[in-house]
Amino acid sequence: MLDNRYQTLLVLTQTKSYTQTARQLFITQPAVTQQIKSLESELQVALVHYQRPHLTITPAGQELAAFVRRVQVQANRVVTSLQHPQVQHQLTFSTTLSLSEFLAPQLIRALQEQGDYRTLTCQVTNTQAALAAIDDGTSDFALIEGNFDKTQYDYQIVREEPFVGVVAADSPLAQKSQVNWADLTATPLLVREAGSGSREILVSLAQAANVTLSEFRQIVTVNNPAAIRQLLLRGAGISFLYRSVVATELASGQLKVLPLPAGHLRHDLDLVYAHDSFFAADYRRWAQILRE
Repeated sequence: MLDNRYQTLLVLTQTKSYTQTARQLFITQPAVTQQIKSLESELQVALVHYQRPHLTITPAGQELAAFVRRVQVQANRVVTSLQHPQVQHQLTFSTTLSLSEFLAPQLIRALQEQGDYRTLTCQVTNTQAALAAIDDGTSDFALIEGNFDKTQYDYQIVREEPFVGVVAADSPLAQKSQVNWADLTATPLLVREAGSGSREILVSLAQAANVTLSEFRQIVTVNNPAAIRQLLLRGAGISFLYRSVVATELASGQLKVLPLPAGHLRHDLDLVYAHDSFFAADYRRWAQILRE
């Protein structure tokens, strides 16, 4: 375990105030200052820059604080596991909304069959919130399709999923042998909210074709894939989703994949967890189950 100075640094990065840090830790303000200076002297690294009244955490301080947070989260989980080895564990994971449609149910069913967990909790959220939940220890791992900083987390690629443009089968666009982005921008675009991994991927795909979302005749923002499916079925526009999200509708012929000339993007779906996690072997095993 790390000594108290590291905990003081962690709180200071959150409060950006010596006074508030002292209050939270029930120590004096000079003690906070002394601990930070002692840590800087020992590590020979500047962690804090203070020019009254502004306090700034240096990049090194931010990186060290993130490491301390990860160590604390992992330590708490390991100690709990050691203290209660005979108790069936609880498991909490996060998933993005798109993956809650097909990947998360597969994992929950697999975990039920293993019978190792009495309590399973699945938190449906966006990519950034899922990563934040890993950071603060409220989520053991996350199923993510959005882009993330791969230097900050360990992860397993679960699969490459086609990210496709979709339209109602009776749309004039569905009758064409090929469509281009100019054809698409004349049609309303059904898109996920800002912060969604799916929206980020669509923006990247459009940019590769030198198109921005603002060029579409109309943008309809909907924060639920199921609602987007219903709008597509009613001919309300086009959308870009993972093929698995609309697999049933494609198989029944109600929806059609747009035939873009450059084809469609295949994007990694990842199981993401904290660096050097004590439970990494479990996460690798579950990722393998999802691959199969």
